[in-house]
Amino acid sequence: MTIRMVSGIAVLALAGTAIGVPAAAAPPSRCALGSWKLTRATLNIDSAAAHLRFDGGSGVVLRLDGRTASYSFGSSARFTETGTSNGRSVSGWMRYRKSLRLKTRVSAARLTGSPSSATGHATLKIRQTRPLNYDPSPQRVATLLRHGKFSGIPSSATYTCGGGTLRLHQTEVTSGGTLNGTWTYRRL
Repeated sequence: MTIRMVSGIAVLALAGTAIGVPAAAAPPSRCALGSWKLTRATLNIDSAAAHLRFDGGSGVVLRLDGRTASYSFGSSARFTETGTSNGRSVSGWMRYRKSLRLKTRVSAARLTGSPSSATGHATLKIRQTRPLNYDPSPQRVATLLRHGKFSGIPSSATYTCGGGTLRLHQTEVTSGGTLNGTWTYRRL
């Protein structure tokens, strides 16, 4: 993840590398297996100059079989962006489309994905509408994952599971800032 300055305003750029995720206690891995639908995700991105929040994304379908994480973004909603950059208000959105597959091992407390295995035609579109009109072309999510860039997909995360709910938690720290994300799913 990189936070890039454009005319004095921080803009989330699609770059960075994920590193360790804190361990957490969780029930056995079988709970996490199956089909899930995202009800809400929250991504907080913090750096010295910017504090951005992406919230939403409901409708993403995630299937975990113990070897693969398959994402379908066909009916997913946008994430709304809010925050500040250099003291100025920022707003915008990001949206996923199509589908993605990623080799993923599920243990008792962690999903560990292999970003180099990412395949599919999924795209990520980020648009900032205030104070600048920053509107780059959509990026292929598999390419972003394979190159260690910001994708917003929890490729390596701790999880809690129970009562028909799966919550993924990921922390990504780079020289450009810190991303803390929580994805909440309900079982299909």
